[in-house]
Amino acid sequence: MSRPFSMGKRADGGSARRFTVPAPKGQRVSLPPNHRATVNGESLFPSRVMHASVLPRLLIGGHNAAKIGKDVRKGRWNGMPVFTLTLEERATCPATCRQWAGCYGNNMHLARRVIADETFERRLWAELAVLHSAHPAGFVVRLHILGDFYSLDYVRLWDRALEAFPALRVFGYTAHDPDGEIGSELLGLTLDRWDRFALRFSGWGMDELGAEVIDAAEDVPHGAFVCPAQTGKTERCGTCGLCWETRRPVAFLRH
Repeated sequence: MSRPFSMGKRADGGSARRFTVPAPKGQRVSLPPNHRATVNGESLFPSRVMHASVLPRLLIGGHNAAKIGKDVRKGRWNGMPVFTLTLEERATCPATCRQWAGCYGNNMHLARRVIADETFERRLWAELAVLHSAHPAGFVVRLHILGDFYSLDYVRLWDRALEAFPALRVFGYTAHDPDGEIGSELLGLTLDRWDRFALRFSGWGMDELGAEVIDAAEDVPHGAFVCPAQTGKTERCGTCGLCWETRRPVAFLRH
């Protein structure tokens, strides 16, 4: 897919000092540069990385993730059930990710990561077909709880899935540079199909379709909103919907 235009990045790369956010809760785990996981580009928890052939399912109901929720309760996707997909962090991510060492997957020792290979892609397609039949009025897939788009072919799999399964909706985040090979393909897909494919680019200072990680002492970037599920303004993604309703950048408290 060709990219229709270049999405501008913030010129100053800074923040407008408008208001600050509350301190995030929980321990932050940032790995040293010489750690096995950062050097090899893999999960901190290798025993939780599993092949698709041994798993009962790849797409997990959103009720298993408290921050996500089992369904959407407002907005254009209201009433649709939510499913999540988790890949291996770092192994499927661009090495340029700003959160390479401090990935929140470092705190997720129970998360089940799926190995990305041909078996995974075949199983994923089959599960999407089942969900499309079960939820013809619409269903939502959250990409990716951990991990990222690991190849152009994988990006194009989701493009084909949107064509094959009209009930499918997708939202998520990527660390890919929107000017890079994979990132530009993702940006084009997002711009072409924003009503069904709401993707945001993390750490690139974009005025639209952006996502940033912030610390308690930092200010919210100009024009951004802080994730309401993190600040207690709503219960979960399903009761919010801003990430697929508005193109304004979102700021997440580091966790």
